[in-house]
Amino acid sequence: MDIDNWHSELEYDQWLRLPVSGPRPSARYKHAAAVVDEKLYISGGSRNGRYLSDVQVFDLRSLAWSALKLKMESNADKVEENNLQEVFPATSGHNMIKWGNKLLILGGHSKNSSDGVTVRAIDLETQQCGVIKTSGKVPVARGGQSVTLVGSRLIMFGGEDRSRHLLNDVHVLDLDTMTWDVVEATQTPPAPRFDHTAAVHAERYLLIFGGCSHSIFFNDLHILDLQTVSV
Repeated sequence: MDIDNWHSELEYDQWLRLPVSGPRPSARYKHAAAVVDEKLYISGGSRNGRYLSDVQVFDLRSLAWSALKLKMESNADKVEENNLQEVFPATSGHNMIKWGNKLLILGGHSKNSSDGVTVRAIDLETQQCGVIKTSGKVPVARGGQSVTLVGSRLIMFGGEDRSRHLLNDVHVLDLDTMTWDVVEATQTPPAPRFDHTAAVHAERYLLIFGGCSHSIFFNDLHILDLQTVSV
């Protein structure tokens, strides 16, 4: 296989096993992933019931794995408590979103966490990582939620808090001001759930599908018109 042109060998409706190189990441689940500039970034997750704290990179051009060596922001250890000053603590059930030259990491379960959702940023140019201060109506800490980018806002739905209480609330983080707010929606909301999927259509409609509770696996589809709700 020609590594430089591997994508040209892909055929419709067929899997292709890529000849990857480099040290492969350990097997995991409940991790987060994002693609930036032809590189796939994978962070955290769980393995055998333990949370992971690494960030792995897969170069889609060279088909090579490598580990991202994060550095602490210079002022990060002065503003955080409860061991949140770790560069990237072992986390599972979080989200990772590309924003400019940064990867934003939101929420997730970890051994030491704050009462509210923590937002971290990895600067892909400097490889520095730190906690971003947010204000407003910060959501309760959780994992297994969905986070979707709509314009300059992040839409968070559902998840499971540290007491295993299931959630079906909707929150918005304005990335320009780093301010949280609550979405006041009408009609009957989806049942509380975690590990569902979310997508946005036409920069307006938030689609929620599937997920689970502690006893039910869902296959329902819900839609929320973000232009008609109040924040």
